Amino acid sequence: MRTSAVLACLALSACGTVYALPDVSEDAPIQATKQEVVRSANSGIAAFKRVAARVEPVAQDTCRAENPGKERKYCDFVLNIDTRADQPPNAFQSRDKNGRPVITFNVAMLRTIRNDDEIAFILGHEAGHQIADHLGKTQGQAVGGGLAAGALASILGASDDTVRAAASVGLLVGSRAYSKTYELEADVLGTYIADRAGYDPRNGARSFSRFQGSKSLLSTHPPSGQRLATVNQVAMSIDAQRKSGRVPQIPRR
Repeated sequence: MRTSAVLACLALSACGTVYALPDVSEDAPIQATKQEVVRSANSGIAAFKRVAARVEPVAQDTCRAENPGKERKYCDFVLNIDTRADQPPNAFQSRDKNGRPVITFNVAMLRTIRNDDEIAFILGHEAGHQIADHLGKTQGQAVGGGLAAGALASILGASDDTVRAAASVGLLVGSRAYSKTYELEADVLGTYIADRAGYDPRNGARSFSRFQGSKSLLSTHPPSGQRLATVNQVAMSIDAQRKSGRVPQIPRR
């Protein structure tokens, strides 16, 4: 049991980011704005389809270039619109039963998006989660955290109920161990994807002023100021690479 706990802890700590992140403070400032619905559902859906036609092929090519050993379906993105009107604004990446990546925007999100750059950046960000395998890593870290916490409680002589409770807490902590860092990593990838598709990621990332993150330990998203500053730094790096005559390359650690 002691060995299992050690191995679980090692597995949890070993799964970090793959891509280099700019050194940006969590306290980076941002001008928060209140978003009002500015378009109809039909307008938002039309904008999504227009932008997705340009961004999805770029996201697919980027995914395959970054994951040459994966089977083709790993980068075969499925785009979905959730038309339920009673949901809060949201966009997320998941996988279908066949293992293909699914990116879903709901209508509430599409109604709050102000321009095509925002759609392109958010779409690139969600594709970035698949490219970096954040879903798979998070699931592995959750299992590792649950095993480690449960094993430690058992070693300390806790009751069965306490061991189960500790495992549940470990599962939660493990699942969120790298969540903020993964969001920043997806922001880096989203910046490159939006730029490669011909959109302005700096303008796209201004959506952060309406969707605030938190510095709380168990929060899943970083502070919005940190995310916006990250995108701006990455966009500057892209510009610098291009001006020097180089093809901008996504930086790995």
